[in-house]
Amino acid sequence: MTDIWFEEQDGSADYIPQEPLLRCIRAELHWDAQAKLEDSFCQLAELEHQVDQLCNQYSQIHQRLDKLLDAFYTQWLFSGSDQDVAEYLLNSVCYTLKMRSGSPTALALVLSHLLQRGGFDAQMALSQGEVMVHVAISNDEGYLIDPNSGQQSWYITPENEKEKQEEPLELVLGDEAVKLYLAQQKWAFIAVDKFSHALSCVELLMDLIGDDPYERRDRGYLLNQLNCPKMAKEDLQFFVDECPDDPAIEIIEHQIAELADHNNILH
Repeated sequence: MTDIWFEEQDGSADYIPQEPLLRCIRAELHWDAQAKLEDSFCQLAELEHQVDQLCNQYSQIHQRLDKLLDAFYTQWLFSGSDQDVAEYLLNSVCYTLKMRSGSPTALALVLSHLLQRGGFDAQMALSQGEVMVHVAISNDEGYLIDPNSGQQSWYITPENEKEKQEEPLELVLGDEAVKLYLAQQKWAFIAVDKFSHALSCVELLMDLIGDDPYERRDRGYLLNQLNCPKMAKEDLQFFVDECPDDPAIEIIEHQIAELADHNNILH
């Protein structure tokens, strides 16, 4: 395993973007300095080894997929959770690898990674707003898998419907998968007032997408919660300047006025 991460993108021709699951594991260290990434990578390596062994036994593609899904859900016991566990833990791929339970996004990241290891064209996808795993068997057929349960739906696109049909789902590839993961973690941390953790997510998101006004808005909110009013005001003003027609603009402007008053009182 190499220690490449977002901020090490220095323009070098040697830089190779890592697979989304590995990047999400490494993200953990940004908000949890005590995270034991070595444990997560060892757990993943053991699962990859079992995938290799299983794939050596089954060459027929549909049978191999069935056996991999059966192993994931009934042998390795991955599943969604209905227990009273904090959302930010269920969202964590490190927690999911350790506890074999997680949110649909965390499960989809792990499952798609292992299916890719098994030779499948598997990607995280959004279908009617739900996180799924898409496995393409050909240009015309494939499977949609519910990451919580492993329930699979097989589809085939008839020749005469190809041009009529819109894409039934949105594939979430590469950076987009990491962005979705970080965004969900950000809101899960905010929900339990873990503002410095959420700020780490915002900073990683901005490493990926640049000076996005909505991330600047969220960073301004978090900086205000962390008693950094001057920087918070700058971020919120940036959002107002960039998105003057946003429905929440009056609320943001009110926050800016309050921050200005706060600064005046301090001085």
